[in-house]
Amino acid sequence: MGVRWIGLALALLLLGAVGGYGVGVLRHTDATTLAAARPVPAQSPSIPVLPTPSYDPDIDYPALATGLDYRRHVIGAPGYRWEYDVPRGWTVEPVAFAEVRWRPADEPLVGGYSLRVKIINQHNTDAEMVAAKKAAVESIYDDVEVTAESDDTLTFRYREPDTNRLRVNTFKWFTPPGVPTAEFEMSVVGRAADVPGLEDLLAHVAASVRKLS
Repeated sequence: MGVRWIGLALALLLLGAVGGYGVGVLRHTDATTLAAARPVPAQSPSIPVLPTPSYDPDIDYPALATGLDYRRHVIGAPGYRWEYDVPRGWTVEPVAFAEVRWRPADEPLVGGYSLRVKIINQHNTDAEMVAAKKAAVESIYDDVEVTAESDDTLTFRYREPDTNRLRVNTFKWFTPPGVPTAEFEMSVVGRAADVPGLEDLLAHVAASVRKLS
């Protein structure tokens, strides 16, 4: 009888030890760790990002000044004559019929700034001329950025294909009173350094444009 009790006591003691070990395993927080899901930083982009090609340097010529002195000029034939102002000292270069370009006498022919005027007969409104010019430059030039647009004016920057230089250009159209379509076009073009002078030149010449009766 004493042996049975001793055996039973040993069995209960062994069972308690096993149960205690199991509870200890369950309560031991360091026994098992779970990896938290987190984004893995990419070692390199899946699609290569190419830097925008730089522009070639502008020509070494002074930037266009503001507050220039002007004189009056006339273009066209009787019935289609227009007058407009041109900076003094600038020389004229024929471009096409009823179209001329003006620039300083000592300026290089490529890479500087200039003023161009033209009599047109496309029979389009000012707004239609703006839309057509915008579509044309976006199809011809690279890196075109329209910086200003209105019903009769378009300003944009672009990469000149022959020189790889940044150019800034503004076109403006004029419709005479009582006429439904534009008949006169002017534009100024130059470098980024010329922008203040180009804006001043555009404002003065545009205010001087008038169709002669």
